[in-house]
Amino acid sequence: MQIIQAHLAAPFKKAAGLTHFLKGYFDGKTVTALHGQESYRLSSFAKANCLIKIDEEVTACDKDESVEVHLLPF
Repeated sequence: MQIIQAHLAAPFKKAAGLTHFLKGYFDGKTVTALHGQESYRLSSFAKANCLIKIDEEVTACDKDESVEVHLLPF
């Protein structure tokens, strides 16, 4: 799995205490966290081409902030 840094297309907030791996879409330039992050939401799995890692101590990410992106194999 390839790991890159990319800029967020939109801000994101979460509670502290857990590392989050968000289903996302990387367009070659920016990364967007998809709607429907719940595990039972299969439509976001179908659209995702990456996982966005948000560390446990982070509670908010701003638009254009650099984040770690794990590209999913096709």
